[in-house]
Amino acid sequence: MQDIGGEARRDAGQDWQARPALLFEPELVSSSVAPPPEPYRPMARSRLTLVIAAAAVLGVLAGAGAGYQVQRGRKPTPLPPLVAAAPAQPEGAAPARPAPKPADDRNAVYEADLLKLILPTPKGAEQRERHWVSQAEEADKYYDPASEYGELGQNGFRRAAVARWSVGKPKATDTEISLTQFRDDQSPYTAQMLRENEDGDGGHQDYATPIPGTEDGEVMPSAEPYGEKGGLKVYVGMGLARVGNIYVEVYVTGVRPVSRNAVLSVITKQLERM
Repeated sequence: MQDIGGEARRDAGQDWQARPALLFEPELVSSSVAPPPEPYRPMARSRLTLVIAAAAVLGVLAGAGAGYQVQRGRKPTPLPPLVAAAPAQPEGAAPARPAPKPADDRNAVYEADLLKLILPTPKGAEQRERHWVSQAEEADKYYDPASEYGELGQNGFRRAAVARWSVGKPKATDTEISLTQFRDDQSPYTAQMLRENEDGDGGHQDYATPIPGTEDGEVMPSAEPYGEKGGLKVYVGMGLARVGNIYVEVYVTGVRPVSRNAVLSVITKQLERM
């Protein structure tokens, strides 16, 4: 069958079958199917920790509150009585305290009379001298007195004392003990004084050995003798030590060689006295 324009007409039935099927909208399709269930997710670790901590705190508070309520209803427990009575203060003034001994108070040594600290003259010996020594007299014992005088003053010379005695005739032995004290307020010059003299006087003293019980004390026996007028030869042994800011010197002089033990015996007794 053809229409007026010459084109063939399609039959109504044929046209329905040839027509394409209608497309369904996506939302219509999805609305007809049930959504899948949500996956299981465990509680976060940090959040779980906070929950456990909060529960623990609440438990402690609840226990403390319950304990307080129980203790509040109880009667207080009385304290036991004192075993002894309180000490009574004695009447009157306290007894006078005795003066400290030098062994108990080292300041008693440093402030004591240096002349009394020197060993007494032995029985049977002849005392030659025992007196205070001025700064000028102390400096005069050295080869350059003027320079030594200035050095003593610069390094806090405070005071000095000396004692000397002789034993035996005609071959007498002289013993001299000298105590020289420095202030040592700015620098410890006492130790330096000992170090400057630890080698003795040239070859006239032998090598030094330490004094037991001291930090830097030493003893030097005689070696080469000194030549005196008339051809007399004199041997000198020496010992050096220090007690605080007091420089201790011991000289044993004789016409025969002076042994180490002879010097050590004197200086040990002197240190024990101090």
